[in-house]
Amino acid sequence: MNNDKDIWKLALEILGRRSQSDYELRQKLHHKDYVATQIDDVMNRLLTYGYVNDNKLATHLFAKYLQIGKYSLNTIISKLKQRGLPDDVIKNVTSSYDSEEEWRSALKIINNRFKSFDGINKEKVYRFLGSRGFGVSTIQKVCQQIYADEF
Repeated sequence: MNNDKDIWKLALEILGRRSQSDYELRQKLHHKDYVATQIDDVMNRLLTYGYVNDNKLATHLFAKYLQIGKYSLNTIISKLKQRGLPDDVIKNVTSSYDSEEEWRSALKIINNRFKSFDGINKEKVYRFLGSRGFGVSTIQKVCQQIYADEF
């Protein structure tokens, strides 16, 4: 059986490599055959020290994904869920995101993908942005911007 000193050391080692959500770290410790009481004890200690903070992690990741500028809100939410962040934390972090930011991201992505829009039909733009999680209204707004002369 693994002891408490080992689990604390392992948890810090894991956190030293990359920030983890509460869920991710619990899963990793569970896979190392630690018992639930040991995991709960070390998680409470880590939460007390602020080493694990789902709100802080979600805020950081959301800002990072926005800065990259190549993800839709749906894709960002999916990425945050993959990290095991709770739905209420995700809703809290993403509540400030507006459609204007998503439109700018979609426009940036489409401009990077297609250097010229000569010969590129709207269906191709719709498929490309739709496959990246952008909504119809955002895609329509991008198309209106790109093909302004047609409207």
